[in-house]
Amino acid sequence: MSLIALATRVILVRLLTGRTWARDPVLDSPLDPIEEILRAADAKPKPVIAVYTNESKGKPVGLETQGGKQNVRTAVYVYLPPSKVELPDGVGFAIDNVGAGLALSTLGRQIDAAMHLGNTPWLKLWRRFVTCIDEKTSRFVLVEIQSGVKVPCMEVIYELDCVADADFAKPLYGAWLDLDTLLRADGAGSEGEMLADHIKGLIEKPDGLHPYEVFQANFGLTDAAFEATGLAPLPGSLDPDTGNSPLLVDVDAPQQTEIVPPQQVP
Repeated sequence: MSLIALATRVILVRLLTGRTWARDPVLDSPLDPIEEILRAADAKPKPVIAVYTNESKGKPVGLETQGGKQNVRTAVYVYLPPSKVELPDGVGFAIDNVGAGLALSTLGRQIDAAMHLGNTPWLKLWRRFVTCIDEKTSRFVLVEIQSGVKVPCMEVIYELDCVADADFAKPLYGAWLDLDTLLRADGAGSEGEMLADHIKGLIEKPDGLHPYEVFQANFGLTDAAFEATGLAPLPGSLDPDTGNSPLLVDVDAPQQTEIVPPQQVP
């Protein structure tokens, strides 16, 4: 899975948190969201939203796997408690043939609204990573667990056109740097900071590479192809201790010139 798939999912989770009847938390790729539904049903029943990445596709440029536009298929699942649901502002729904459909449709509208409205930093970052939504598909699903309890669910699939994936072995830059800043705003020792450290390592590692090595690695060039670009160090020119190319301290490019006087007009 590409790094852009992880980034867009992380952003969408935070974009939806607190913006729908499900309030928070919005779950990031949970293994068993139904368990969360049943646990909440014993206290104050409320919807649960789970976000998954189903597929990530890209069109590499040559051997540059992270280059080019990335297409990320993102799935948002909305689950309702099996009996009733208590929502903000005193709104309540009985989960029957009418109430479940109305509640799920309303939640679907709230999810779309969160992608369009507001002035939050997460929405601004979402628009930097996602350039276009090619397709949206919604469907209602009735999940039946082993005890015979039926859980109403809605599945919304978004086909996202995203920017190119992050380069390798480069310091954080652009929207990736902004994502790092927002995640670290959660505070020291938070889940956001740990996630920021992880993404930072995936982008910046391995560190200590020379600029020409970073260039060759990102474009997936063989040594011969790299030399053909004219950007590779000359064979035998690297300093054996540092691995750096020698600095040019004196460049002499003599030119033979001839001064031609202007023609005289008779």
